[in-house]
Amino acid sequence: MATLGEVVDTILGQRVQLRRLQGSGAAGQSGCSIYFARPCDEDDNDTEDKTKRPIAVVKVYPPHRHSDLLDELASYKTLRSLPSPPRAVHPIGVGRTRDEESGALAGVVVYQVATGKAVNTILCELGWITRLRSLVRDAAMDVTNRHKLQIFMEQNRGDIPVDWEAHKALEKQGVDIYFSEALPAFFEQRYQHLLRDLRSAMRAVASVLAKLHTGRRGEWCDAAENALENIRKRIRGWIEEIQTDAAPGYDNAGIGVDRREEMQDMVEYAIHQAKHRATTSLTHGDASPGNFFWDSNIGVTMIDYGGVRLSIDESGKPTGLAEMDTAGFYERLRKYAPSFGVSDDDVTSLQETFWTAYHEHNMSLDPDIVRLVRLRIQMSRLWSAVDKFNQSQDGNQAVVEGEFQRLRSIAELLRDQGARKRNILVVSNASGCGKGGIPFLNQELVNGLAGLNGVSVTLFLVGDNNSVSQTHHANVTVVGLPGSEANGELLYYMAKVHQPEEFGLPTHRDANCRSPFDLIIGHSRYSSAAAALVRDRFYPAAKLALITHTSPLRKADAAWAWYGGSRQQGYEEATRLAMLDERILPKADLAVGVGPVLTNEAREREWVGQLTRPRWSLTGPRFHELIPGAHIVKDDKDIRARRPDDPFKVLLAGRADDPAKGVDDAIHAVWKLAESGVENITIDILGVPIGEVEKRQEEVDQMTGIPALVRFHPFSNDQHVVRRSYQAADLVVMPSTHEGFGMIFTEVAGLGIPILVTEDSGAGQFALDRSRIPAELGDAVVVMDEKAYGIPASIKSSRVGLWADRINQVRQNPIQAVRNARELQNVMRGYSWAHAAEALLDAAMEHHEGDTVQTAHGSLLPYRPLLSPEVDASLRCATTIRNHNGVPEREQAAAVVKSLPEIASSLNALNEFVSKALGHQVILRPLDGPHVKGFSGAPVFFAHSTFTHSYQARQTDAAILSQGEELAVIKLFPAGLDNGIAEELSSLEWLLHQTKGDINTPTPIAVGRTTWDEKETGVVTYRVAQGVSLYQLMARLGLLDGPERDDSVTVLKRGVIEAAKTLAKLHSYAVQGRSSEGYLEWYYDAAPGRVNRLRSHAGILLEQTGIDVDKLDEKVHTLIAQSRQEIYRHPQAAVVHGDAHPGNFFFDPRSGRTTVIDVTTLHCSLDENGNPAGTPERDVGHFLHMLRRTGEQLNMREKEMDECSRAFLTAYKGTASGKLGIHTLRLLGVCSALSFVGHALQGPSINGQILKQQAKILDDMFCLDQSGLLG
Repeated sequence: MATLGEVVDTILGQRVQLRRLQGSGAAGQSGCSIYFARPCDEDDNDTEDKTKRPIAVVKVYPPHRHSDLLDELASYKTLRSLPSPPRAVHPIGVGRTRDEESGALAGVVVYQVATGKAVNTILCELGWITRLRSLVRDAAMDVTNRHKLQIFMEQNRGDIPVDWEAHKALEKQGVDIYFSEALPAFFEQRYQHLLRDLRSAMRAVASVLAKLHTGRRGEWCDAAENALENIRKRIRGWIEEIQTDAAPGYDNAGIGVDRREEMQDMVEYAIHQAKHRATTSLTHGDASPGNFFWDSNIGVTMIDYGGVRLSIDESGKPTGLAEMDTAGFYERLRKYAPSFGVSDDDVTSLQETFWTAYHEHNMSLDPDIVRLVRLRIQMSRLWSAVDKFNQSQDGNQAVVEGEFQRLRSIAELLRDQGARKRNILVVSNASGCGKGGIPFLNQELVNGLAGLNGVSVTLFLVGDNNSVSQTHHANVTVVGLPGSEANGELLYYMAKVHQPEEFGLPTHRDANCRSPFDLIIGHSRYSSAAAALVRDRFYPAAKLALITHTSPLRKADAAWAWYGGSRQQGYEEATRLAMLDERILPKADLAVGVGPVLTNEAREREWVGQLTRPRWSLTGPRFHELIPGAHIVKDDKDIRARRPDDPFKVLLAGRADDPAKGVDDAIHAVWKLAESGVENITIDILGVPIGEVEKRQEEVDQMTGIPALVRFHPFSNDQHVVRRSYQAADLVVMPSTHEGFGMIFTEVAGLGIPILVTEDSGAGQFALDRSRIPAELGDAVVVMDEKAYGIPASIKSSRVGLWADRINQVRQNPIQAVRNARELQNVMRGYSWAHAAEALLDAAMEHHEGDTVQTAHGSLLPYRPLLSPEVDASLRCATTIRNHNGVPEREQAAAVVKSLPEIASSLNALNEFVSKALGHQVILRPLDGPHVKGFSGAPVFFAHSTFTHSYQARQTDAAILSQGEELAVIKLFPAGLDNGIAEELSSLEWLLHQTKGDINTPTPIAVGRTTWDEKETGVVTYRVAQGVSLYQLMARLGLLDGPERDDSVTVLKRGVIEAAKTLAKLHSYAVQGRSSEGYLEWYYDAAPGRVNRLRSHAGILLEQTGIDVDKLDEKVHTLIAQSRQEIYRHPQAAVVHGDAHPGNFFFDPRSGRTTVIDVTTLHCSLDENGNPAGTPERDVGHFLHMLRRTGEQLNMREKEMDECSRAFLTAYKGTASGKLGIHTLRLLGVCSALSFVGHALQGPSINGQILKQQAKILDDMFCLDQSGLLG
């Protein structure tokens, strides 16, 4: 193999000499060896001629650094692809040789030489001249110092950057003039020249970095969040070590306990402030002064830019933080320049020049993230100063003090700039502990807000000022209305007929004409109406944030008796309460949900309140997810002290008279365990109305026959009593059948006590969010019981069995359970009430563009559905296939499939893949019935639970056990389908990331690729859609008669209506004025083509159905012409499903919710930027056709089909924001119907009855909406 010299000679096409870089930086950023290549003449000997300038720079990458070589080359390619690429040294060629030490293969890259000098070098030169200026000033007055100066200059002649020939001329002017005038002027001139050069270099570096950072922008992503989280972890780790192991050293260096606590406050404050989500950028990755070369003629050239590749994800989108580059360069000036001898004043001047110049090119930096990075760098510098002080005998404490003061100045700058005065008004019907969940939350939130820097809080409520203020609300101005009860109507009345000064609120504006309040907060139906009125009447310039605390409709599904004496009364009252939120939420600037479930509820209620708004062009309120705070209480109890056979105490704390709390399920679960032989287990129920305790105790004791198995306790307002109850328990359970959030979760998690919560609760969904709670901790606290809701509590019910099993797991593994609880407690340190308050204030006031989710330490992230990292990456990768015609390029689609995790080619391997994704073993069974491959042709499997208990087999039907419940759906997309997995993932990405919960679709749990029937096949595993498909309802209807059939028709019509509303929601993502002709061209071609294919059967068609193919062709062309005119006159483009038939809509009669499945074809209605390109008539026409066709097939009656069609059209018109083109609608219905007419004519024998049915449906499509429902 060629030597390094031979490789370089070949690349450069000439013979060169190589000189290895020595000293600091000799190994480069990546640990590679660096050489300078100088030309070598034929008659040169082996001695190096240093007078010859290098013509190239050579980097040799050892075997373990080959990836760095590839990163460097990929980075250069990326830089050149930018619209205005920053100047960077370009690679001349690459090769390989043997590593000098190991003999292994080493990569070689030869680069052009950067023009000019490294900024570090110029800084070093300035340092030399600065020191000489000082020596010259001393030498001007003192003969001894003159001698020292001459010696210094002679010894350092090679390093001092001056023209020594010009200096020699100075010496001829006489000794006195030389030292007093000539030499000072000589060095002053050189000093000013270097300083000018450096200022020019600062501006040029700023320009180059800004070009890099603005050349390609991206959205905040996991990679950016991880980078920020690494900074948080690093500085928190330092603080922890400074407070513990390193404390003696810091004490010795003069950083005592008070200062260390001050540092901890600095760090926490900086972390809290650095939560704004900036845009992402390409970044250099090592933006130090040594990596930028400056030349007065061409400006700055970057070197060592391999980190650029690390700021790009697999799809090519930027993930880097420009703040890390800019803050890094800024602080490294402070790090390097003083060590070179540059004065502090000059360093500050250069930093300011760089910063000002950068902001002229790029104003989008997040100042709080910049300061957090600066704080991290300065903490590293302080650590180093303390370490050096303690290691040296004559350590300089002044250096340590200077670094500490520098750290303090950065933190003070952060506080000064972060302390924007905010005045907040909270309107609440009640506030305080012991008054219910919402008053308790209000108290904690108000106190959290009041504790923030620069925030003033006023609480406006019903109650006595003094008692409320003194008891629960320190540092809060309380304005109370006289009243003995929590009266939201009184608040509204006072706001409606009185002026603010009449009850102690400030007047509309102060002396400077500013609004007294920046933000007004209200709570659900309890005080939101009053808060909105206060804002509108008194303080219109203030922002309005309305917090959603309950979901009446969802709760009515689980516990209708809570709202009324009968089921109907319960639903009527729940509907009334929901309508209150629907009326008021559209007025908010920020709609806040307590946890993920209630945030989605707020979205739903707000959407219903504004059914006709054009969603694509008009913004309603933004949405924010708030997480109730945890109070962390450390428990030093030894987790190894408990043994598996010790008494095991379960606790359920909550309103035991609330049927949604799951009290009966918890009791039956513990009873089931006791019946199966588990000894020493008890359950305490804390929260029974005091007058019912004795009665409930007698009833349960009689039912179980086991005294003291269940113990009831009265409801308590005393938080100390409640906390002691938690701490006495081995396990706390929250088995609610409906729970908006369940603040018991954060309370118990803060104590480090094991807890189990229900899946369909806000707390459960929060715990399952892998971006906020580690997967193993979330899985340990959530009982996956959603499929078992609605089953009456009994010792045999599947939900009771699930809870019994999970309780028993905790009982059998007490040490692991407590260890998990302690780890969860550590996570919850980032979710205090102060964090919740800070995130809410930030979401409301800092002008975030989209919806936000509270994450650790009060940070905010853009809202995204809960997806695994692999699924999220695949969805984002699939966006690359979008283009103007909706049909992906084959290579792009193949690349999406190749990016998916590989699954071995067997059913067992697929079974294991799904089991791993779900977290427990399942059995796969194929879809049976007439559509074994689904409607799309994709093979479909269901994952069934293998769940069983050792004590359950005696009591449960064996057939049910063998079947198990359906947990997931698995779809296979073999190569060759009309629409494959790439289109499915693209569609899912849009639905999950853009509609933000407006359109329900099964969540993808896992993705992969395998080989199926010898074809490369994509695999998607989904959650099971709730309810049944409309197709199944229609099939069931065809088998019934009498009253049962009438009831079934009613349910089907409800489902059809909800499907229409769902499609109207989807179509509201539209652009008015944009033509959808490109989307329709396929149908304009397909319809005449299908007519032409009927010509071979023209005689049969005319004879049996009366259809004349020539006349049919004429009618179709007429419809096409009319459709073209329609879309020309009223252009609009919308996102559409593309295959909207009854089988693709699942309806849950209990909740009234509709879920859309098989969304593959939605991709075709998106352009290359993910914007709408389809036409809503496609979905409406196809649904109506398939409703008619499927109805005929499944024995529905003509009247029933007409009623369903009319119900669909009426609901769609009442919900949709746009108007349908009737001719386009008919054309698309006709195009769909023609396909089935053609199918009826295929095969060796033609079924005349089926042919006539399809012909009748075709005729109906030509006459769609003759009644003018859509007109």
